[in-house]
Amino acid sequence: MKLRFAAAVVFALLLLLLNAGHVESRRHRDSRQYNMFVFGDEFADTGNYPEADLTKATRAYYYPYGSNDKVHGATPSGRFSNGLVLSDFVARILGLDESPPAERKREQDGVDPSGMNFAVGGAGVVEGTSEAPNLGTQVNKLKRLVKHGIIDDDLTDTVALIAFSGRRDYERFKDMTNTEVKAKVQDVTDKIAEAVDQLMDMGVRKVMVTSLPPLGCTPWLSRSEDGVYDGKCDSQKVSSIHNEYLEEKVFQNEHVFNLDLKAAFNHYAGPSPRSKQFKYRLESCCESFDQSGYCGQVQDGEEQYSLGSKPDKFFYWDDINPTHAGWKAVVKESQESIKNFLDI
Repeated sequence: MKLRFAAAVVFALLLLLLNAGHVESRRHRDSRQYNMFVFGDEFADTGNYPEADLTKATRAYYYPYGSNDKVHGATPSGRFSNGLVLSDFVARILGLDESPPAERKREQDGVDPSGMNFAVGGAGVVEGTSEAPNLGTQVNKLKRLVKHGIIDDDLTDTVALIAFSGRRDYERFKDMTNTEVKAKVQDVTDKIAEAVDQLMDMGVRKVMVTSLPPLGCTPWLSRSEDGVYDGKCDSQKVSSIHNEYLEEKVFQNEHVFNLDLKAAFNHYAGPSPRSKQFKYRLESCCESFDQSGYCGQVQDGEEQYSLGSKPDKFFYWDDINPTHAGWKAVVKESQESIKNFLDI
């Protein structure tokens, strides 16, 4: 009888240890226990866009997306890259293995201890759709979860990341007048500032906001109609104005961190890069044959794209999103500054 009782006690203790390990399994090192909430577009999405048949919008669920993602078995996970994305690498600085889970995949009765990711590929700060809600709608989702008690209303030890590529909001800027461009940028940056204020009013102590990367250097704009990359990075006006406005409206707050994508992208993929890490700085690793097509496109069973054999040598994965190696390099450049900002 005593042996049976002892065995039962040992078994119960083992179960407690296993369960405790499961709760903390997403953290890989000791750190201040920050939770993380993520807002944005494909720069940060980890599986929020609804899965459906292959289209440009759903391409992140199809090969070759995720093809070099060892963390997820080299399979597509809804991330717009060949591996991890910006939110994953920022999360690692907090002591997590990857970004908190996508909101679309949450269980109805609770959330992961690490936080939640609301970012959706194809979303904009101002512009959005029902499948890809804009920044304001994403923040409202967090508000509702807190209001209904699904997320604890004590957000003292919470970090928020707001990360946008600018693709959705500024996709037609080349056809706009200077006055229209400034009005659009004013609206976009106003909405970012508003979202930051709302998050802080909810109790979030630290917010990281990405500056707008140099849009003219992305394959989206740097590739000519005949498929040639001439090394020029034009069309930088929007990025410059956007970042000037952010500096005035957002980054003056000591509790807001400028995750400077403009500087990092210029470093690794600019017209005069200091880094020799990437052999291919402006070209897409996964490039559509047709400039109006997309990475991963298949027509009549035939692949409509080319794929570089060494993704780690490319900064860009598709027409606007960096590779796994690209994002890793970008976040590494800001790692110490982020740690100092978060006091970790």
